[in-house]
Amino acid sequence: MHQRSKIIKHLFLFAALIRPGDSLGVDHVLTFPYSHCLSCIVVGALVFLTCYIFYPAYTNIEGGLGCATTILAGDKKSDQDNTLSLVIPAYNEAERLPIMLDATLKYLNTNRKDLTKVFRGVGGQKGYLSELIQYEFIIVNDGSTDDTDSVVQKYATNIHSGDTVKLISMHKNVGKGGAVKAGMLQSSGQLCLMLDADGATDISDGLLKVLKEMKGLISKERSDNSSFLPPAAVFGSRAHLEDNSCASRSKIRTFLMHAFHFFVTTLCSSRIKDTQCGFKLFTRPAVVLLFTNLHLRRWAFDTEVVVIAENLNISLSEVGVIWREIDGSKLDVDKITLALVSLGMLRDMVCVRACYLLGIWKLKR
Repeated sequence: MHQRSKIIKHLFLFAALIRPGDSLGVDHVLTFPYSHCLSCIVVGALVFLTCYIFYPAYTNIEGGLGCATTILAGDKKSDQDNTLSLVIPAYNEAERLPIMLDATLKYLNTNRKDLTKVFRGVGGQKGYLSELIQYEFIIVNDGSTDDTDSVVQKYATNIHSGDTVKLISMHKNVGKGGAVKAGMLQSSGQLCLMLDADGATDISDGLLKVLKEMKGLISKERSDNSSFLPPAAVFGSRAHLEDNSCASRSKIRTFLMHAFHFFVTTLCSSRIKDTQCGFKLFTRPAVVLLFTNLHLRRWAFDTEVVVIAENLNISLSEVGVIWREIDGSKLDVDKITLALVSLGMLRDMVCVRACYLLGIWKLKR
């Protein structure tokens, strides 16, 4: 409640146009005829704008991520140093999830030995090569109304011995950011990969790329003989595909894409060109720091992850991955709805900056 009180306090501070010494000050805002009426309109508009900007902060108070976790395969106690966690948020994905899981399981099982070598290189555990890597699949059902749960339970029977499958069922739909946060905070792997349920990013291309990029990123922060794993994150990126995508997208979508990138650079970070690609790799220390501090629950949560990383000096990098448009996208909507979603994401970015600047949100280190 303390955090909610601080938000309300700042709403009034932003909305008040009162001269020092005035009890109300409304009559002094405008001095021409009808000033009282116009002043009320101006103040009302400012109150509305301020409430709109801070709405995510007011609604996304800590807590509210109620869920039930079921271990469908494997052991509760995974070997953290030997485990790659895969966190997959899913909302009404009964049709697309099986296709994604088929491709993912086939690639991971077929290339387990090769992936083990790269994984060990990231972790700096040279004497661990005799033991193959384990996978921890964490599927977060974000309040789906279809058979997403049944699909996950079916695939759990096909899991390789030693691997783990966790099904996290949110009690209600909390948004992609909330689902990813819940999944990450229940993961146990030394490295944690976030990937979308639609399989838009080709895992056979992307996983090796982000692992190798992570190896290079963290090697700069530790000595050759150290197994210390610093907080670091690697973002899969579609920025290299922009020219081709612009040719196939409508003008409104292209405009919104460039506008979003401009505001990400201005409000979040200039180091990451594509914050929204659903393919990101985190070290265990980064998972703890980033997702215990994450507040946003909806589409723009990735931008807050970048802001938190910048403020906590967490190493960030970006690598191009193969990505393709998949039918059934949640953002495959009409132009007006798309514009409103984009406006909401911009609002969320402004809210993030304002909340950290004003001390409404404080980072836990």
